[in-house]
Amino acid sequence: MNYMKTSLRIAILLVTMILASCESPDGPNLFDGKSLKGWEGPDSIFRVEDGCIVGGSMDKPLDHSYYLCTEKKYDNFVLTFKAKFKNNGKYENAGVSFRAERVPNSTQVAGYQADMGHIEPDIIPIFSDFSPSDMNSPYPLWGILVDEFRSNTSRYPNNDFAPVVFLVMPDKTLIESIIIKDNWNEFQVIANGPEIEILVNGVSTAKYLEKEKWIPATGHICLQAHSGGPYEILYKDIRLRKL
Repeated sequence: MNYMKTSLRIAILLVTMILASCESPDGPNLFDGKSLKGWEGPDSIFRVEDGCIVGGSMDKPLDHSYYLCTEKKYDNFVLTFKAKFKNNGKYENAGVSFRAERVPNSTQVAGYQADMGHIEPDIIPIFSDFSPSDMNSPYPLWGILVDEFRSNTSRYPNNDFAPVVFLVMPDKTLIESIIIKDNWNEFQVIANGPEIEILVNGVSTAKYLEKEKWIPATGHICLQAHSGGPYEILYKDIRLRKL
């Protein structure tokens, strides 16, 4: 009997070790591919289709930006995910916010964001000190670091227009060289204390050192469906490894 108990313990230990070794180095899934378990947000905007979280609609534009947020909070981590758009030629915009909190009485969240999509170039100087040299073609947002909608608005350059700041703007040529158009692009967001880095398809697009002590170092992961469109934003393979 003792031999059988010992054998059972060994078998359980071996199975546990095998399962642990099979776990992705990027960490466990935040999205199970089948449901929105562990997430909260408007089910009229977000849904699960074919193993992806889909936000927005191809039938009509969104009147506001909406977010699907993790129920749990995270502080130091490596977040990986894949994203792509379905659109009809309109400017598309979305992002994944992190260390974020919902803004009371609003659809917005306050926090950092790894952005994606495109924007009219003349809008960029409103939110940053950067002015694109080419003001005639859309500027890619893939991999830029944004901060938005905090109650303390001191860091925002044009708060009367919108409480948003583009903290790091990658070079347009770099972004266009690494983005796979109309296909999946893989993000890696590293948040470790005051240090933040964004990589897109393995290439670093933004590095930032947070110097403001009042900025929260923990919060939710939130998937954005941005106002405008009509278009859909698709997210999949969402994993998080704690640091």
